[in-house]
Amino acid sequence: MSTAQWLYVSLISVYMILFLVFARIFYWKYQADRTYYSRRPTDLSTGGIHALAEAHNREVPGISLLVPARNEADVIEKTIDHLAHLNYSPEHYEILVVTDEKEAMASREERARVIANLTTFLSNEGPFTGGESEESVLLALLARLALEETDLAERRLANQFSLDEVRSLSPLHRQTLLHEMAQTLIQTEGKVDRDRLMAITRRVKPNISTDEADRLYPIFLSFAFPTVLLHLNLKHQAGETLIKRLMSQVAQARRPLTQKVLATLTETVSQHMTRRLRQASAEQLDEWLNAACQLALPTTQEIVERKRMEFAAQRGLPALKHVEVPYDFDGYVDGGCTGQWVPSTKGRALNWAFRFTNPANEMWGFYDAESRPEPDALLYVAWRRLTDGTNFRIAQGPVYQVRNFWKLGAFTKVAGIYQAISHEWRLPLLLGEIPFTGGTNMWVERNLMLEIGGFDDTVLTEDMELGARAWLKGGAWPAFIPCSSSEQTPASYKAFFRQRLRWGSGYLQVFDKLKADQTLPAEKKAYLLRTYWWKGHFSWTLFQLTAFLPLIAGILRWQGMLDVHAVPAWINGILFTFTPIYLLFTFYSFFHHGKHMDPAPAITRAAGFAQLFLLPISAFLLPVPYSYALVLKAMGRAPKAWVKTPRTKE
Repeated sequence: MSTAQWLYVSLISVYMILFLVFARIFYWKYQADRTYYSRRPTDLSTGGIHALAEAHNREVPGISLLVPARNEADVIEKTIDHLAHLNYSPEHYEILVVTDEKEAMASREERARVIANLTTFLSNEGPFTGGESEESVLLALLARLALEETDLAERRLANQFSLDEVRSLSPLHRQTLLHEMAQTLIQTEGKVDRDRLMAITRRVKPNISTDEADRLYPIFLSFAFPTVLLHLNLKHQAGETLIKRLMSQVAQARRPLTQKVLATLTETVSQHMTRRLRQASAEQLDEWLNAACQLALPTTQEIVERKRMEFAAQRGLPALKHVEVPYDFDGYVDGGCTGQWVPSTKGRALNWAFRFTNPANEMWGFYDAESRPEPDALLYVAWRRLTDGTNFRIAQGPVYQVRNFWKLGAFTKVAGIYQAISHEWRLPLLLGEIPFTGGTNMWVERNLMLEIGGFDDTVLTEDMELGARAWLKGGAWPAFIPCSSSEQTPASYKAFFRQRLRWGSGYLQVFDKLKADQTLPAEKKAYLLRTYWWKGHFSWTLFQLTAFLPLIAGILRWQGMLDVHAVPAWINGILFTFTPIYLLFTFYSFFHHGKHMDPAPAITRAAGFAQLFLLPISAFLLPVPYSYALVLKAMGRAPKAWVKTPRTKE
């Protein structure tokens, strides 16, 4: 056998092995369905849980849901609303949103700077020198002034529209809708279709009907034009040019406004707004700017407090608690305030929040700030708690990070899909091998959490470390719960890389911590270290090396160093089917998890669907953050600071 033949046989042998490794997915699916998903009760209900508790002579399990949320103003409101309507008796569960005092402190500083800059600008004492924050606050101010011209607009829109439906919206919804619509028009320079603007309407008011959205869209568009025009004119930019383009491109509705009516309305409202700005006193301008800051630059605290007051005024909702972590909290479960700045981490925030939970609640559930758990998740946890008792002390459910799929880059689309498949089918079996917990859609018995001392807030992957410690020191192995939660994947590869680098570095950090701890049970510790090394150090290195195979094969083929005739033609034929199979499975996974994705315009869906064909490139990039974590650790430069993952606005 020649060298070229030997190289080709070796290469396709590796490809065959890798295909078999891939094919394990179908075995995972079979086992997960047979062992967990098919055995999930189909008749779970609140009444059934009450009857089961009575039959066991027990109380209905009380549950506390804890949601750490620092700088989460873009997503936290919808998460609270979702958690408040889970299928469980509201008197038996509570929601604790845990914010960070540092966010409010930073917001006060930013708002003071923005208001000072805009006051100088609007008083004609200087040019516009602000950044994105100033842009957004100025637009929010103008949106408010535009909406205050509803009487003038109604006269100008006579026989076109009634503004009764606009007035039926809350002032907050009106201002938010107009602000976001005008902001989108400016950011896209008018290159935006009607579907995207309609999506803003539906996002601000999720339960709106199609007919109502069709009626509101053109009305708010008519208010957006003078808002955009004045915003650009104040900055001495060509607002009229953009407005003309917008009128011809996006001013289409079920009952379209004529360009003449729009032009007249835009100019008149803009003039009224300009006059009000010039005549405003310093006190009035300061009041307007402070209100605009709350709309354009809201803090998580402000949103949670607003929701808390809404909940207090309604019946049939669980208790909503707002817990703010002091800037100087030391991070320990039974710790206190030091008087000095302490770095923020997720584990530190949760350790502070534990003291505010209802002591009668026996189970704690943990969700991220953009989580959407299944409606029956609490029912299932209560059912397991009642049927398994103290054998069910810690559990982990699957997390599908695909909800913002249509806002992701090409690579992160593929990453999100395969992460979802891994959690759905691989995670149930993985929990039979290691005590894994992922921090979200995670459940821990109150007594167990306090017994083992809460989270270690010095570890980058405090969730994984907790699962290991729950077994090593608490004797509790995580169970799998077949109730999913949908979440987001970082939109850009840079954000994805940073998140996965933290995961990989935290994994290695936990490995080193266990290795150095001489107080742990020797046999358990040895088992975990072996398993962690095999699934971490070894597997990451192997996957990264195999990712180079297509490049190596291409180079060898180009150099004439591969002889494809070294094997029968039918083997080559099988080899060439692998790539289509990988692609077909990717598209199957896409459709399989499509119900967890937020809707998007048709043109966005078509482009996103096409991006899945970049799977071969994505397969190379997937293991890179973990490989880099190994390299940084070997160089003694492993990251130690906890970095928050950015969210996509919902």
